[in-house]
Amino acid sequence: MPPPSLELLDRVAWAGAALPAGRGPALLALLAAAGGRPVSEERLVHGLWDEDAVPASPTRALQVVVSRVRTQTSAEAVVRTPQGYRLGLADDDVDVLVLDVLARAAATATDEGDPDEAVRAARSALALPVGEAGTLEAGGPLAELRLEALATQARGRALLGRALCARGEHPEALPLLEQHVGGDGVDDEAAQAALLRSLAAVRGVPAALERYDGLRADLSDRLGIDPGPRLQELHAELLAADRPVREGLAHASTSLVGRDGDLRTLRGLLARHRVVSILGPGGLGKTRLAMTLAAEAVQPVVRVVELVGVTEPEGVLPELASVLGVRDSAGQRLLLTPEQQRDVRGRLAAHLGRAPTLLVLDNCEQVVAAVADVVAFLVAACPRLTVVTTTRAPLAIAAEAVLALPVLGREDAVRLFTERARAARPGVQLDPAEVAEVVARLDGLPLAVELAAAKVRVMSVAEVARRLQDRFALLRGNDRSAPDRHRTLLAVVDWSWDLLDDDGRAALCRLALFPDGFALDGADALLSGVLPGGSDPLDAVQALLDQSLLSLVEEGGREPRYRMLETVRELGLQRLTAIGDEVAARARLRGWAVALAERETPGLHGADQLAALDRLDPEMTTLAAELRGALDAVEREDAVRLLAALGAVWTIRGDHVRMLSLLATVEDVLAGWEPAPPDRDAALAASVAVVRNAVIAATLPTGAARELLRRHGEEASLPAVRAAARLLASPGAVDLAGAREHLAALVEHEDRRTRALALAWSCHARENSGDIAAAVADGEAALALWRPEDGPWQRVQTLSQLIDLHAQRGDEATVVRQARTVLPMLERLGAVDDCVQLLAVLGCAAITAGDLEEAEALLAETDRLLSGPHAAELGLRSSFGVGPLRAELLLAQGRVAEGLAVYREAVTDISELRLPGWEEAGLLAPWQLFAAAALTMALARHGRSGAGGAGEDVHADLRSHVDQLLRADAGAGADAGVRPELDVPLLGIVAFALGGWEVHRGPDAALPAAARLLRAAEAAGYNRYVPSLAWAPLAAELDGRAPGLLASVPSLALGEEPARRLSDEVGAGLAALDGVHRPS
Repeated sequence: MPPPSLELLDRVAWAGAALPAGRGPALLALLAAAGGRPVSEERLVHGLWDEDAVPASPTRALQVVVSRVRTQTSAEAVVRTPQGYRLGLADDDVDVLVLDVLARAAATATDEGDPDEAVRAARSALALPVGEAGTLEAGGPLAELRLEALATQARGRALLGRALCARGEHPEALPLLEQHVGGDGVDDEAAQAALLRSLAAVRGVPAALERYDGLRADLSDRLGIDPGPRLQELHAELLAADRPVREGLAHASTSLVGRDGDLRTLRGLLARHRVVSILGPGGLGKTRLAMTLAAEAVQPVVRVVELVGVTEPEGVLPELASVLGVRDSAGQRLLLTPEQQRDVRGRLAAHLGRAPTLLVLDNCEQVVAAVADVVAFLVAACPRLTVVTTTRAPLAIAAEAVLALPVLGREDAVRLFTERARAARPGVQLDPAEVAEVVARLDGLPLAVELAAAKVRVMSVAEVARRLQDRFALLRGNDRSAPDRHRTLLAVVDWSWDLLDDDGRAALCRLALFPDGFALDGADALLSGVLPGGSDPLDAVQALLDQSLLSLVEEGGREPRYRMLETVRELGLQRLTAIGDEVAARARLRGWAVALAERETPGLHGADQLAALDRLDPEMTTLAAELRGALDAVEREDAVRLLAALGAVWTIRGDHVRMLSLLATVEDVLAGWEPAPPDRDAALAASVAVVRNAVIAATLPTGAARELLRRHGEEASLPAVRAAARLLASPGAVDLAGAREHLAALVEHEDRRTRALALAWSCHARENSGDIAAAVADGEAALALWRPEDGPWQRVQTLSQLIDLHAQRGDEATVVRQARTVLPMLERLGAVDDCVQLLAVLGCAAITAGDLEEAEALLAETDRLLSGPHAAELGLRSSFGVGPLRAELLLAQGRVAEGLAVYREAVTDISELRLPGWEEAGLLAPWQLFAAAALTMALARHGRSGAGGAGEDVHADLRSHVDQLLRADAGAGADAGVRPELDVPLLGIVAFALGGWEVHRGPDAALPAAARLLRAAEAAGYNRYVPSLAWAPLAAELDGRAPGLLASVPSLALGEEPARRLSDEVGAGLAALDGVHRPS
């Protein structure tokens, strides 16, 4: 939430700027104190002037003050009304009103029994700073406003203490409550009660009883009364607690890892609800959590009843009666008549109602209906009874609140594995990466993590990871203290399997085919008409949900999805194979996936693009798995329909690596195939995706896809696919060197989409040849041809090209302006990789402009995206953007050693990126050279101090690559006659870095050759968006060493053969440097 525009509590400021002293702040304080209500002119005059100093014309004088305040703030800040004046700002735009809102929210939440919200609101209220004591002593409206704010915060501390007490966080609550009741809150009965509870928890029951006695004496002396009913009832509880009852409580032998937040949530639920069920699948730690809560319970009586051995509903009442020691009843009998049941229930209620009691019922799922019936009766009959259940299925009664216990997060799972592994084999060496790999495959299920960690006693973590291919065989424990159902992972899930009926088991097996969850339409497709008992698919899904074998996930307002723990899914797949239903179930899944892909493909190429992406996004993992299956089985008709949709999504989102990894397989599948007319649309859309992505790695084969486009491209029903086919069918489509003639014809084509696409392609080709001005002109012409019916991606793609070109020229102002437009569109499309790279460009622009605070904010935004839901789809652009930005920011902050170390690490990471088609051809990847050049320049400028290493190794490595870069014909392409063209701006970057190294490090004799290299880089339109590659600082450095030298070197004209001309010039400049450095 942005800070309020008007600040009055700690200072008087508007939009962060201090307001001048005078009567303006007093006027604002008077209006703010009224909370948006009108204040009469008379009251304002009285508040602004002393009695003996009231102006002769008070109305006029007041208008002057109002006018001055409006000028200093905004015209809406003070509003004239018939009753006088009022503050015209929203509550959240004035800090004192924010304080009032938060204080009221804390009070309301406390009254409504919501301690979590009360804590949040109270902490936020207390975080607001209020003015210094000297200001308060000065008197006047502003001091009065701040004094009232301090009083509000004092009440907020009391509310925070009560809420923390309700959450069981007594050590923090105690000092807050003591401060309150020791002052103005002495007669605050609710606070006194909370103080007694926290005292009992922190210092013991005797201390709380002593405090109560003192309170009773004080009330008698001062007011002649006794404590109220609430305190008297609490006193009785404390007396009982002095003789606490703890029956059936099992104390843990190991620490509870990763559940602190869940324990706080559980305490909060118990503060508001009489019945709380801890819900989740087996092995999640429900019992451990319940026992931890019971061990710290404030109730004087805590009783735990284990129901795992009760298998029939009729056994619940007898088991409770037996364990709880209800005597003289029919409770010892297994079968009870209705009259006997009523008798046992009544005796149970009488037994449990004697004192405030916490009853924990563990493992209720197999008899959940009977437990629900008993619990509903007991809480109605026993007003001081609180019940906690652990169960895989909810009780579904009105009094129940459910805590759906989540799996452990990654860090907590790693910590649990590490603790248990070291307990199993002290001194064991644990590789963090290997541990992370193991826990990532265990769903965050604590039991599975503990069983896996125990195996470290006899094998390495790497071996544990390898054997997890059959987790049920591996994860068997030897803990004799564990219940039988927790000694193997299979026993845990088998327990839930046994509770399902035939339809539930069949549904579990089929739904396990979904690798990443499903929505109801997917469940319908797999289950309709095939369940043995004839259940409706929705009922079957509900049954699995009720047994915690599925979880329901709602994200971003989308349709809810059902997810299955991988452990449960593996069991389902095993049982699916065992019952012989796998072939039929997989056929249904394939049919559903193909139909979905075929239905959404048209939208991906038109105005419905965003909606189509939204509908496909949750199913991408399933569709990708089905695509791989169709390709492996050479099922062409299915494969092209799936690839048509997936290829379009991957292209839009910049997930090129995923597409490129499939190209060779797709080519094999398409080779020699003549699709029938019903299959051609899908085949053509798939081929467009293949060839479009192959441009990134021109050595990959695309002949079969291009042949389909050449033969049938004009038959495509989608206009966007027809236009793309015209462009991509040519062999030159994947070779920018051979594309010019083809593009020249298409930019004059009668079809608007074809012209726009050709111009966008030409923009890239011209950039590659170093003609940045012509590239910008083509990009802007392509942008002008865009229409809404093309879908947003084409526009965003062209705008992104233009932003890259402006960054390449060092035009930061244009980059920032256009990027602010494009970023929300990229994020909406899910193009996270492009988003991150663009944020990196903006961050570098902010560094260049000297705005390091903005650069830090942009880096934080990249980190947010890097950890977001689409992080797995991040690719090349983000990889070579974020690391250099982080390093450049550190350098700009003066943290040179740290910045150079981060730069080196970033370049190492970038050098390890592998893209199909580059490594196989022995080609130097552009991103590797770009990063190495940027690091070379950073080291040239900063490394002389020795920080981060002097950099000679990096410079020498970059220099060693130049000859290969100059030989642009290295590694012929897979298609005859196709080879990658020299990337002119890329050679320019290398020339700039090598010339810049000499400017910073070389002898005076090397400077003429360095200046020649810099002019070559300038002519090449080298990419200079990274601050270390900026032109102006290096030109100034050179002019300082050799005044006038750079100006004397003429600008280089690249002419009709830019690659050859630049190669010759760079080669000559490097040869000159070699002559300077060669030993004589």
